[in-house]
Amino acid sequence: MMARGFHVRPEDLADEGGRSRFTVCVVGLGRMGLPTACLWARAGFKVLGADINPATVSAVNSGQAPFEEPGLRELLADVVSLGRLKATANVREAASQADLVKVIVPTPVDERGKPDYGPIIKACREIGLGLRPGSLVLVESTVAPGTTEDYLKLELEEASGLKAGLDFGLAYSPIRATSGRVLKDLASYPRVLGALDERSLRAAKAFLLTVTKGGVVVVSDMRAAEAVKLFENVYRYVALALTNELAVLCQELGVDFLEAAEAANTQPYCHLLRPGLVGGHIPKDQYLLLAKAEELGVKLRLLKAAKKANDAVVRHVLRLLRDGLRELGLSLRRSVVAVLGVSYKPDVKNPVGSRTAELVGELQGRCREVRVYDPFYTKSELEALGYPAAPTLADAVRDANCLLIAVGHSKFRELRLEALRSLMAERAIVVDVAGVIDPLRASRAGLAYRAFGRRG
Repeated sequence: MMARGFHVRPEDLADEGGRSRFTVCVVGLGRMGLPTACLWARAGFKVLGADINPATVSAVNSGQAPFEEPGLRELLADVVSLGRLKATANVREAASQADLVKVIVPTPVDERGKPDYGPIIKACREIGLGLRPGSLVLVESTVAPGTTEDYLKLELEEASGLKAGLDFGLAYSPIRATSGRVLKDLASYPRVLGALDERSLRAAKAFLLTVTKGGVVVVSDMRAAEAVKLFENVYRYVALALTNELAVLCQELGVDFLEAAEAANTQPYCHLLRPGLVGGHIPKDQYLLLAKAEELGVKLRLLKAAKKANDAVVRHVLRLLRDGLRELGLSLRRSVVAVLGVSYKPDVKNPVGSRTAELVGELQGRCREVRVYDPFYTKSELEALGYPAAPTLADAVRDANCLLIAVGHSKFRELRLEALRSLMAERAIVVDVAGVIDPLRASRAGLAYRAFGRRG
């Protein structure tokens, strides 16, 4: 039986009744894929989620989210109970039932910064083996420009025996969402879309407009759409590098960077960010662009310089800590350090790409003891991530010489510094990498103070 995704018309998807006659397969039920599957199920589509991890498949089918994301637990339970979302480990079988196949498989990067497209190529091979004529394949994974057309298209065609643009549609639309607000971002941000041909473009746009309220930004082809996501993240990465270098300069000048940045940002064309440890997918995505540029013989000098500047932040934090302890007459080697925060960004439970792991690793070889605490994680969860964990905040800071705030969780802004000070060692300092503690509060609590880009 022929699928209908490639030939869909906007009027076919005008209401839930129409959408219920279409099956969407979402390949990859990770932090972006599972929220995507839930949103499409809520919109009325029959959704098959495919993932190679049996634990993920089992959790989804029982209506249990395998990770934390605001609103996901309730939405998942709802669409599963309604029978709109089912999960399977058989990608081929799921693709064989779908009108629309969405590919949301991550692109890992190895320790040398080399992208590994093996997982997404393998997924496309399995999709191709089940692909029906009339299907539409919409790739949403973050990849380098040219990947969908030069590699994934060929994999789909060879495995299926079908021709893209003739027998099935092919398009690319990057996911523009961040942990902590994925459902909101997916539903509200404009979707960038590029396609292999005009018919694929019309079909993909019709599908996307049923879920996003932000509209669709059409670009000339899939390469341009692939470039958009990387350009957005690379821009932010370079801006963070500039921010971090200016913050270091501010410390030497005796200028409060946050104060100066807030004033500078009143200029419409200026947007200085908060300095700190750069984690998450943003540092990873630069490697996809760097690898492609190297393949083409293009030198991205500014991007390499930005990486060097951002990588230096961990060393700068260590210097802040060491110098602050020294002024108290203490050495780093004989000190106990409590590190707060392991997520890659504030107020989310997502440790992927966090720089706290690197910071703690450096501290473990330099100080007497390191204890790690994050209110979003249990002690056993932190230990599973490889951290020397404390069960409570009080346990983390007891007899500690330093309270090092690595991530700016909102709860850390509300710390009762006087109470914590009473638990700490006689001579103690707070090192605020995230810029969440007011220097006067620290001083009133009897704590020495150092912060990235701020006056002590």
